[in-house]
Amino acid sequence: MIRSMTGFGEGVSESGGIKVSATVKSVNSRFLEVGVRIPEILGTFEHRAVEIVNESISRGKVSLNISMNYATKTDVYNVSFDKPLLENYMKTLSLLEFFSGKISASDIVVLPDVLISSPREDFVEKAKELLENAVRKAMDGLLDMRVREGEAIGEDIRKRLDLVVEFVDEIAKNKDMSREYYLCRLRERIKTLLEGTAPVDEDRILQEAAFLAQKSDPTEEVTRLKSHVQQFRDAMDAQEAVGSKLRFILQECNRETDTIGAKGDTAETSRLVIAIKEQLERIREQVSNVE
Repeated sequence: MIRSMTGFGEGVSESGGIKVSATVKSVNSRFLEVGVRIPEILGTFEHRAVEIVNESISRGKVSLNISMNYATKTDVYNVSFDKPLLENYMKTLSLLEFFSGKISASDIVVLPDVLISSPREDFVEKAKELLENAVRKAMDGLLDMRVREGEAIGEDIRKRLDLVVEFVDEIAKNKDMSREYYLCRLRERIKTLLEGTAPVDEDRILQEAAFLAQKSDPTEEVTRLKSHVQQFRDAMDAQEAVGSKLRFILQECNRETDTIGAKGDTAETSRLVIAIKEQLERIREQVSNVE
């Protein structure tokens, strides 16, 4: 089973007035690249979010966006009072002649770091759980889309592989025509050169024609090319990510096709080689989007 590298998913998890939402999308990339946008208060969990992505996919450029909503700030924050710091402020201010020794609540609020806002301990544990659930739901949606698109890609590739095998079989059938082709060519050339000045040695012509036909015989390349096609099909049915393996097999298919084209010197062989190369190029374009 092959999977596409493009997809989209979203997930939401909420509890106790706190809601964490995650959206994720992925596009083609040679490697796995994960970019995360996350609220500062959840920043300590960014690494965990990336881990969840890494557990699910192996290739693609992934953009993960995490947001959080809550009913009131008291669901999230605690406010503490730094009394020793305030006492230090008072001690320093008392050195000023105009300081009356009294300070109001509004004065305390503006003094740096006297009032400290920090995430509640119960919120931290809850937020981590909500984030993990939201990211997993988003990744499930992403994977589902990648699988469905992969199925469509696979169906198209299989049809093109069938065409490749069909063209290769035609080349294999046409190889028996090579001997007759070279035989006719040699007879014509020799007759033209001799112009009736000497008898034509038919046995020698037959030997040369057989030699040239053997030299241009694509049987080995045809056998290897069909073997590569079968390996390609088998790889497509594997459960793991196979994009890199498919690209390698495709390179070998192109190599064998080029050799067949170099050996063949008939118009029909050239036509079939071009047809094979065209299908392999279409398959390459599809494989570039396979994980």
